[in-house]
Amino acid sequence: MRTGRPGGAGLNRLAVLTFPAALCVLLLSAAPPPGISETLRARYDAWTPVAADTTPLALFRKQSLDWETALGQLAPLFDDAHAYAELRGVASLPGGQQSVGVWRAAVYHRNAAEAVLVLNDDWCAAGLCKTRTRFVLLRPGQPDRPLDDTRLVPRIVDSDLLDGAAPDCLKGVTLGVQYLPSRYDTTLTAMATVSSAVRDACEASGVEVALLTRPLTLTWNAQARKFTRAR
Repeated sequence: MRTGRPGGAGLNRLAVLTFPAALCVLLLSAAPPPGISETLRARYDAWTPVAADTTPLALFRKQSLDWETALGQLAPLFDDAHAYAELRGVASLPGGQQSVGVWRAAVYHRNAAEAVLVLNDDWCAAGLCKTRTRFVLLRPGQPDRPLDDTRLVPRIVDSDLLDGAAPDCLKGVTLGVQYLPSRYDTTLTAMATVSSAVRDACEASGVEVALLTRPLTLTWNAQARKFTRAR
């Protein structure tokens, strides 16, 4: 279990050592927080995707598939010990084309009562590839609350993500950013993104955008309740 994503066992041992016996009983009998698989199941069950959402998981939800049936159509990876999940798969669009994508999720704890769920979608559908990252505040007994990324990540400019000068096909283009959660630690990786049109223009001129950009590693700071640049 990594720092910043606590489980119940460490708290229980601390309770036995430091708290009065009566309080220990309460702590030891308290139900542990749900694992990420249960957290994502609850979100899926309550989710109504917008009409334009063409990610595989959204397409399954629009078809009213339950969680277990949807997972049966995907290649799921659930790591409750590290509060990380990854779902890969293919779904059919209404016109018969396919949507291919991967959905990554991880939980970063602020404290015992609050955590931030990071959801990253990376998918291609109808000839277009897109990415999306969402941040959600989780609090027991309360509705999930979307968080703006400006509250959680530092300001990132193009020079942070470009490995050298911008080629002609990227001049005048503002890079997008997606955030990939980590499975084994509390980092978050910022990656440059461009539209399909820009990527095609670069490839036509012999430029591979992925080879010109570099990742930026951010570290979860639970005390500050946000991600900071790794030193």
